[in-house]
Amino acid sequence: MTDRRLSLPRTRRLLTRRQFDSTMKDGRRNRDEFFTVYVRDNGFEHGRLGMAVARKVSTAAVCRNRIRRQIRESFRLHQHTLAGLDIVVMANTRAAAAANPALRGALNAHWERLSH
Repeated sequence: MTDRRLSLPRTRRLLTRRQFDSTMKDGRRNRDEFFTVYVRDNGFEHGRLGMAVARKVSTAAVCRNRIRRQIRESFRLHQHTLAGLDIVVMANTRAAAAANPALRGALNAHWERLSH
C-alpha cells in the first residue's frame, strides 16, 4: 500500500509547455554529468516536477522510461524538502549508460543543494 503523503498526483507535476518554459527561462540552473535541473519558486506549499528525457538520450524507450522512473521516485521521496519549488529535470546522454544507484545519487545531490 502506498503512503498517500508520498504519492505524486497531477497537482505535483508540471503539465503544460508554458510551465516548463517559465521554469527553464526564469529559474536557476544546476548541472552534473547526468542531469540538468532548473528550479524556481512556485508560490505553492508543494513542489512540482517536470521531466524531459529526449530520444537523443537513448533511442530505446525502455531506457528513457527507466530514467523517468528514477527521477519520479527520487522526487517523490524528497518532495517534503522541495516544497514551494517548480523543478524541471532534463536527462543528459550519459544518464542512459548509468546504473540506477548512480542516477539516484546524482538526483539526491541535486535535491540536497536545492533544499538549502
